[in-house]
Amino acid sequence: MIKKRRQFGFSLLELMIVVSIGLVLMAMVTPLVTTALNMYRLRGAGGEYANLLQTARIRAVTADRYYPVYAPPGLPGAAGANTFNAFVDLNGTASYAMLPLGDPAVSFNAAIVIQPQGNAPNTVNLYTQFLPGIAVGAVQINPNPWGGPAFGPRGLPCYAAAPPGGTCTYTFPTAGGAQVPVAFETFMQNTRTGMWEAVTVNPSGRVIEWHYNVGTGTWQALN
Repeated sequence: MIKKRRQFGFSLLELMIVVSIGLVLMAMVTPLVTTALNMYRLRGAGGEYANLLQTARIRAVTADRYYPVYAPPGLPGAAGANTFNAFVDLNGTASYAMLPLGDPAVSFNAAIVIQPQGNAPNTVNLYTQFLPGIAVGAVQINPNPWGGPAFGPRGLPCYAAAPPGGTCTYTFPTAGGAQVPVAFETFMQNTRTGMWEAVTVNPSGRVIEWHYNVGTGTWQALN
């Protein structure tokens, strides 16, 4: 009598069930991974820009002069030959340059764009948080003609009326003749998700990163 050997393995139906379950799990996980990746890109851009500002502060103190930071709104290339989202103008050319000094610079993922202040959400809420208790108008926000910040030899944000060259003062002359401190706000957005982050510099030189919470409509400090 010949005995039949018992065969082991999976049937076609079993394989189809396993593949179907795998596809369902992938469909569920993919949006979560995409959201996390987009958040990481935005958070990374905010951190890189904040570090660039700290670099500008240190270089200004070390060199005993002021240095402007250029961060033109729009995609890289919005400022002529500049292929970076932001750079510290060590060479005083108002554009990115490698010689004689290498301008520190950052380049973000293509989805991350620096936006004008007027496009950002709830800037009043941001103002009340990074300048608490200070009346609107008592501090001049983004006074520099190129829109970006500058740091003087004391490591404090300053106002430069006519860069490159000239002077950079720690106060801004208002129309009434009063001198008020200066501060800066830079906004960036992930154009794929609409999420926002901001980096602020208060008059004492503190650099803070912020994330905009769409659910509450408020800005939340990240550091």
